[in-house]
Amino acid sequence: MYTTLIKKYEGCHLTSYLCPAGKWTIGWGNTYYANYNKVKKGDCISKQNADTLLDWYCKNEITLPKGEFTDNQKIALYSLLYNIGQLSFDKSKCKKAIEAKDWKTAYKNWDWIKANGKVLNGLVKRREEEKKLFFEGLL
Repeated sequence: MYTTLIKKYEGCHLTSYLCPAGKWTIGWGNTYYANYNKVKKGDCISKQNADTLLDWYCKNEITLPKGEFTDNQKIALYSLLYNIGQLSFDKSKCKKAIEAKDWKTAYKNWDWIKANGKVLNGLVKRREEEKKLFFEGLL
């Protein structure tokens, strides 16, 4: 359930490809496997293994910020963290603001829309949908 937006925006690729950030990627946007080996050029995966890898990643590599969240907020957070990475989120003003329930600051800093310095329309749309889900009723 929490992978809804991830699947919508990542799409499933059964053969590895270079993502806009220049990383080899496979399945639902994974850059590495459950054994932590990096995805390489020419790698292939089945749809079932892609689904399993996405589930593994969400369960093992994502830690939500402290707080109680609705299902829609969790969907938004999983999408964001999956896309930008746990480390980027952990050092962000957005995370600190969410944990402090400073919704205006969190909204303002939910702003990861670039890859390699370029604004990507897909990321703009994704962030808007995430923010709509997360901040509904808060702002």
